[in-house]
Amino acid sequence: MLRSSLMKPVQCLLSALLGASLMLSVYGQNKKISPGSREHMEAAAHKVDQHVAALFKRKQLTVPDGISDEIFLRRTALVVAGRIPTFDESVAFLESSSPDKRKLLINYYMASPGYRSSMTNWLFDLLRVQENFTRRGASAAAYIDFLRESIAYNKPWDKLTSELITAEGSIWENGAVGYYIRDKGMPLDNLANTMRTFTGTRMECAQCHDHPYEDWERRDYFRLAAFSNKQSEINGQSYRELYRSLNKEDNRKNPKYQLLRHLGDSIYYTSLENPGSGRIKLPSDYQYRDADPGEWVGARTPFGKMIRMSDRRDADDGKKRFSEWLVSPENPRFASVIVNRMWRRIMGTGLYEPVDEYVEPEKTASPELTRFLIKLMQDLDYDLQKFQQVLLLTRTYTFSTSPDLRDPSVAYDFHGRQLQRMSAEQVWDSLVTLTSEHPDQLPSRTFSKAIYLNGKHLNLEGKNMATLSREILSLDNADKLDKYLDKLIAEAGDSKGKQDRMMKGGSRPGPASGLARASELPTPAPAGHFLREFGQSDRLLVDSSSREPNVGQILDTLNGQVETMVVSNESAALHKRLSSYSSPEDKIRVIFLSILSRTPTALEMAIMKEEVAQTGDKAYPNIISALLLTREFLFVQ
Repeated sequence: MLRSSLMKPVQCLLSALLGASLMLSVYGQNKKISPGSREHMEAAAHKVDQHVAALFKRKQLTVPDGISDEIFLRRTALVVAGRIPTFDESVAFLESSSPDKRKLLINYYMASPGYRSSMTNWLFDLLRVQENFTRRGASAAAYIDFLRESIAYNKPWDKLTSELITAEGSIWENGAVGYYIRDKGMPLDNLANTMRTFTGTRMECAQCHDHPYEDWERRDYFRLAAFSNKQSEINGQSYRELYRSLNKEDNRKNPKYQLLRHLGDSIYYTSLENPGSGRIKLPSDYQYRDADPGEWVGARTPFGKMIRMSDRRDADDGKKRFSEWLVSPENPRFASVIVNRMWRRIMGTGLYEPVDEYVEPEKTASPELTRFLIKLMQDLDYDLQKFQQVLLLTRTYTFSTSPDLRDPSVAYDFHGRQLQRMSAEQVWDSLVTLTSEHPDQLPSRTFSKAIYLNGKHLNLEGKNMATLSREILSLDNADKLDKYLDKLIAEAGDSKGKQDRMMKGGSRPGPASGLARASELPTPAPAGHFLREFGQSDRLLVDSSSREPNVGQILDTLNGQVETMVVSNESAALHKRLSSYSSPEDKIRVIFLSILSRTPTALEMAIMKEEVAQTGDKAYPNIISALLLTREFLFVQ
């Protein structure tokens, strides 16, 4: 048991957890079982364990030991909320005598802002989200806000996918448009990323030649590209024509020219029209006998339900038909791939690896389990939050870490979680947790549709970026655009005359700065930032983050960000809490509970007390620094 003096600050949290237990028992009186209900999720978790048990029996494997409460607490906080537990959370959970406290902890973290933060990091990495679409500054803020809102409201995965694939219009009215703007000018690359992300199909080789190892032919690739072909900016010709007439050396300080360039980046560039023509011309270097260079081919799906479109005339529903095929139950890959991604997120290793290279259920370690999980995902209507909660409720999730494979034909996670370094975001957010008493209440990213010009807020009455883009994009020739700009400049001139009421603010709202969760900072963090040093993705490739160690991480840990954020920062939450206790034993317990989510062993306590006896108060920063360098802190067990 923990010392009672450590319990005083956390009675409220403990009471909240016990109160949640009472609510669960009341909820459990409802005997009607429907997909997504507590009873359904617990039954599904039990079924998962039965499939794993059957595999163990068939392979004659020894069932791994279960993990302790301390490891369960820390593992769940890192996996679900993306950070280590706070001191209060650790003490409340470890002191609780509730028989349901593990389920309650899962509920607590799944409902927390930390879960949304962690899932946002996952989605940004998967979709290669960056702050700007171009070096000139075409902002991705509306796209980022769309994705964050999708996570916040737990939008079903099939619905989010469809919204991205069918996106049209202005990004200020439909943030999903950013999915295509991210790869603007590279439609074939966008298709490659789409197939890899949502179907686990690596077709990029087929852009240039028939795939050497798979069945994909180059013509198959272009037939898929045909679904979304002929997308373009909305009335972009109006902008380009006026830009050519104004783009002269002696005209570049002209307010109209500057305004036009700003509108080009922020409105025209981030707009999208054409619902997909459904046909495309083969490239001039097409080299196979099954078609001629420059020949029109109609859209066609390569697996699942066959969808074919005409090669003789343009259609007006190519993206819609592609989306319907992509998320259809008849496409075996869509559900399987997201199941595998969620399994790896919770269990540490995929049902098959790499997670973005589809494997048929029959070729996985447990075909029965794989098929069950695919059916479960569909029954839950692609609710990723509930699906992950099912996995968290399994006994399989609580298997202890195993350092060795017992059977090379069996996926690692079935017989013990693979010991894994924290991701860059988990390390950063854990340091933030030690620095701030309430890590999920720190400043967050903000978003606004207000109009900004040259870094200043331009308050045009009745207009924001959505209404402005709607008006701008409706202008179908350069003369109309020219007259509209004159009118806009006149309105802006009137606004300037009203001084502070109309012109205020330094820049468009966006990512947080300073101490904040990783999901609230610029995406990706700038080069040299702690997050990048620890392997955060540069968002250029799908899933390109790294957990490999390097020299920069050692420097950051010994003398850099770790030192300034936590070790020597007397205003950090950990140091403030230490000041509330007088005895060395209590201080040492606080440090261990805060950093490792457990109390020290008798031997560790003796060593730490000896350090305090020799160096006095200087010992505590030394102990903090030492624990932050341990594998126990840096790895997820």
